[in-house]
Amino acid sequence: MTPAAVDPRAGRRCYNALNSLHSTLYFSPDLRRELTALGVKDSQAINFAVRAAAMGPVGPGTVTATFYNYKYDLVARHVPAVWEIVSPEQVLRARTRAVDATLRRLLDDAVVESEEMAEAAR
Repeated sequence: MTPAAVDPRAGRRCYNALNSLHSTLYFSPDLRRELTALGVKDSQAINFAVRAAAMGPVGPGTVTATFYNYKYDLVARHVPAVWEIVSPEQVLRARTRAVDATLRRLLDDAVVESEEMAEAAR
């Protein structure tokens, strides 16, 4: 079996179509509510925790290198201190709850629960 050729522009089209939806999480009041409930109150600490949680309890060097648009000194003010408040696993679960709440608020339950959304997720 030969894999189907993918149009070289497919990635950019996908990015253009989905980035706005993806980005809503970072500005969602649902995300702040979830993380604040876990004890993370500073907006920059929330941002770094949400972005870095998938890597585990990493330090400021790893976060700065991975998300290169942040200055090390800024990251170091919040990482690894945020991991003393909340674990990366807790952040990942909170992020999932926030995404679900945000998408349901913006798109409606019927859209979130649709076969098309399940297909997109797969």
